[in-house]
Amino acid sequence: MENAPQGTATAWRAIGRSVRGASHVRSALPNQDAIAWFPESGEGPPLIVSVSDGHGSPRNFRSDVGSRLAVEETTKLVKALLLEGQPDPGKLSAIKRTAAEQLPGELTRRWREAVARHLDKKPISQEELDLLEERRDARARRAVENDPHLAYGATLLSVLVTDSFIVYLQLGDGDILVVSEEGMVTRPIPRDPRLIANETTSLCMPESWREVRVSFQTLYGPRPALIMLSSDGYANSFVNNAAFLKVGSDILEILRTDGAEVVEENLSDWLADASEAGSGDDITMGILFPENILPVPKPEKPVEAIAESVAAEETETGPTADTTVSEATTQVSEEAPSDTDRAEVMLPEEPSEDTSPFPAGRKPRIELIKNENGPREPSKKLPNIFYDEL
Repeated sequence: MENAPQGTATAWRAIGRSVRGASHVRSALPNQDAIAWFPESGEGPPLIVSVSDGHGSPRNFRSDVGSRLAVEETTKLVKALLLEGQPDPGKLSAIKRTAAEQLPGELTRRWREAVARHLDKKPISQEELDLLEERRDARARRAVENDPHLAYGATLLSVLVTDSFIVYLQLGDGDILVVSEEGMVTRPIPRDPRLIANETTSLCMPESWREVRVSFQTLYGPRPALIMLSSDGYANSFVNNAAFLKVGSDILEILRTDGAEVVEENLSDWLADASEAGSGDDITMGILFPENILPVPKPEKPVEAIAESVAAEETETGPTADTTVSEATTQVSEEAPSDTDRAEVMLPEEPSEDTSPFPAGRKPRIELIKNENGPREPSKKLPNIFYDEL
């Protein structure tokens, strides 16, 4: 694994959205998730997408800031350490070793430094501590007073795609899914079996670097057709894991059939609907995909061909009064729907019998979404097996 695989470069794109959860809307809380990508255009490679989920616990009352700092610092670090910091990008074994050995510690160190800078500008107030004690207890207050990083608790997902390798990184809950050309959905980083219910490891833990998991994939063989990152509010909205995993292959099919614009236009609604009918939590999703999976746009008919067609029609039926080539061109362009319009026109009004969570109506099927008489109130907690003193 010393040398990077050779081959034709493939262009990649990223799409991402973050929505405030239904429970946060009701309680007037901010969106505690965050997403960032590099480059800003969302076009690569290289392409980096990072997603963070701030905890909903009263103790983590600044987790919206913590998640934002997480995606900002992670995106900058991955760029600096794995792209700019490598003297020879062809030496994949060195890059893999850097990702596994240096990335976890440096990432958590930079996050804590960013939190410290924020605390210098805005120290935790007595009002915040009083409210924490009122909502929780004196023990929680003492914990934050002893370690203010707790107030910023957040999880982290990140993916780096290059021409020759992919790096997957995860700390805490949430999901990274990889979808193959055939639609098979897998997790490059298995779920942490130690975490149950709403427990999660977190950046705010004293030795959080130990909980960072990294997976490295060389692109010698078949490449992913889609990579999806999502905060746990999305998976928690589905009735079971199989229903959630199917989302990956369904999004791939929509990209292949309808194009990226349909996903971009509908993604926020999909996530908001899932939160409303399911977890009630904030939901964030990032999608990376090679552009060669997208449908090839049909070439527009040249003006000369339109003119010839109009002339031939006039020869057979007689000319239409005062019809010119330019007018005929305008008429054709107005009547012929664009690719996007055509996709919308062909949508059936009634849901199909398919079990896909994305029917023609472009939103998750309610049958596959939890609906516990309204969204539940999400709240993360640090598992006692990692943090007994809390």
